[in-house]
Amino acid sequence: MRTSPLLAISLAVLAVVASVRSSGGRASAAPAPELRTERWPALDLEVSELVLENGFRIVLVEDHRVPRVAASLWYRTGALHEPLGEHGETHLLEHVIHQGTTTIGVRDPKKDRALLEEIHQTEQALIAERNALRNRLRERDIFFDEREWPTGAKLDSLRGRLYELEDEQSENRIFWEEYNWYRRYGGLMRHTDPVPANTGNELMRIEVDLPTTDLELFFRLEADRMVNAVLRGFEAQRYTVLEQFLNFNRPETGRFNEAFNGAMAVVHPIYLHPGGHMRDHAFWDRAGALRIYDDYIVPNNATLALVGAISVGEVEALAAKYFGRLPRGPEPPARMDAEAEPPPGGSVRLDWLESLFPQVIVRYRIPGVGHPDRPAFDVMAALLRGEHGLLAPALTGTGAVSWNANASRTGSPARFSLEARAGRDEDLAKVEAALLKAVEPLRGGPIDEAALDRVRRRLHLDWEQVRSHRGDLASTIGDFSVTDEWRTLRSFYEQREAVTVAEVQRVADRYLVPWNRAIATTRRNPSPRAEANLTRVAPPEAR
Repeated sequence: MRTSPLLAISLAVLAVVASVRSSGGRASAAPAPELRTERWPALDLEVSELVLENGFRIVLVEDHRVPRVAASLWYRTGALHEPLGEHGETHLLEHVIHQGTTTIGVRDPKKDRALLEEIHQTEQALIAERNALRNRLRERDIFFDEREWPTGAKLDSLRGRLYELEDEQSENRIFWEEYNWYRRYGGLMRHTDPVPANTGNELMRIEVDLPTTDLELFFRLEADRMVNAVLRGFEAQRYTVLEQFLNFNRPETGRFNEAFNGAMAVVHPIYLHPGGHMRDHAFWDRAGALRIYDDYIVPNNATLALVGAISVGEVEALAAKYFGRLPRGPEPPARMDAEAEPPPGGSVRLDWLESLFPQVIVRYRIPGVGHPDRPAFDVMAALLRGEHGLLAPALTGTGAVSWNANASRTGSPARFSLEARAGRDEDLAKVEAALLKAVEPLRGGPIDEAALDRVRRRLHLDWEQVRSHRGDLASTIGDFSVTDEWRTLRSFYEQREAVTVAEVQRVADRYLVPWNRAIATTRRNPSPRAEANLTRVAPPEAR
């Protein structure tokens, strides 16, 4: 657990804190935060930003239609920032920091500390044994079977002891205490499990919608979690995360999507799945999770977006009382940002050789949020998709049964994708040719001004739907805060609504080109793979 000073709030106070109203007073020890308010007429928003001395940032949009507030707390960390061999550990950390803190989650803190010490010693012995047997345990083959986890007798014994200790610890735990506090006081979560959070390639977010009168509960619990998280239930959550990963890979599309992402780049981590690699699952440990926690779960790497019925003065008082007391952390490590790779110099192709419905995906690498060219890709995707889009006439008569176009917004490089499903394997060549042909008008052919105007109106309606929903708006502000900077939201949407035909063609001509392209196909009846890919043949001496 982190050695930072505990919050000056007792468990007795926690029992009533959810019903306490904001007092409006500021802690005398905390200096006034920097305050800036901006009016964005084009987006019909007034946005206030509070920045505490420790770097903690709050972005507020007041909306007094309903006496509730959507709170969305974002940390800029995820799969992009993980060391090799520990992929997926941020996702695991997201789960285990919701298992309580030094002030919440157990009946007997003294007993809990003793068990944590024994758990730590057992885990260290397990790591030492695993390292001592490293070469014996390696799968020294090019066809890795992820179901065959290497192990040994002593490893099994130590792991079993770890499970026993965790079971003993669980008898002292108050499970999901923080989550149940939120529910007890009217919290609405955007997720259906007791971890109101999720992780992506460059984000971890915690989101709860509460009555305005009980928003103080969010400040109390999340400030506590930021400095006092205790990684209880680590082994149980290891398997919860594994189950989620298997649910991703169990559908027939899961392994294909992971393979296609891998084909998009040489080593860029933006294409890694944030759920992790199964081969890394057994090697996550508390030390690795705590490194991520100490490096990234700090006030100066966090943005709290609030949308709802609360004033700047009320937010300022809560911020000073809870987050203002926390120490500023070291600046996050330089590995936070990965430079884009050079283009591959030739079209990349993946022909999937496992049975799947017939489809073609054409994908291009595009810049991320914050780059001036990025807004045009939303417009291009909207010009392509739908019954009146450019894809519809291009795919007529090809055997395509459905199609879509989209531009991802998270990460850099991001992705611009055209996808189409066919009725038969035999139609794939025609479908692929039609997808490539549909791109050509974007690069230099005629684009109907009326069609572009319809797209602008549709995208404006999409924004109005985001703006009118407090949870969606809070989440969108947080999204921009980790992908670039929250103020980029304004320029992004304003530029998107001002995109011209000339701008579409300039951007398309730069990025939608063969040397920046990857194409993937799947078939219902693919060619059989080589025998070596399917069967392990034992060496003669082992037969």
